[in-house]
Amino acid sequence: MLKPQDVVVVIKVHNLRDLDWTYNELANSLHISPSEVHAALKRCETSGLYDWSSRKVKKHCLLEFLIHGLKYVFPEKPGALTRGIPTAHSAEPLKNLLQGNSADIYVWSDPQGTVRGQSITPLYRSVPAAIKNDPELYELLSLIDAIRVGRVREQNLASIELEKRLTIS
Repeated sequence: MLKPQDVVVVIKVHNLRDLDWTYNELANSLHISPSEVHAALKRCETSGLYDWSSRKVKKHCLLEFLIHGLKYVFPEKPGALTRGIPTAHSAEPLKNLLQGNSADIYVWSDPQGTVRGQSITPLYRSVPAAIKNDPELYELLSLIDAIRVGRVREQNLASIELEKRLTIS
């Protein structure tokens, strides 16, 4: 059974695009333990999202899961107003594609955040720290949140953007 952090780990592996990574490097970049990275990739392999022998993400399987299954497996509802880091349609790349209402901002709670909005629980508690030095991971996880909490139009735009990012590289 997949855990939410497994999605974060497999997205990060996809972004690395190079087979020369170690569990320690991956763990440090995601602010989780190497054993949790190893366990996450084993669960992703069992779920058909990762190929252990080639150390590659199965991009089309991952894309299908993110677009069609994620919102049912790891649903999220916006919570209380808080300070944090913008996510979903409140962050790039969807922010420029949609005309949003300033009262309709979603954030990952973070004491150093500069935006106030409705809180969204990230897929894993270390996400706000992990994305601070990885803009590509930030964009992908924001798109994933748009699928988890967005309306149909936001979900459709996020799906298109995810497909561009996951299948081209």
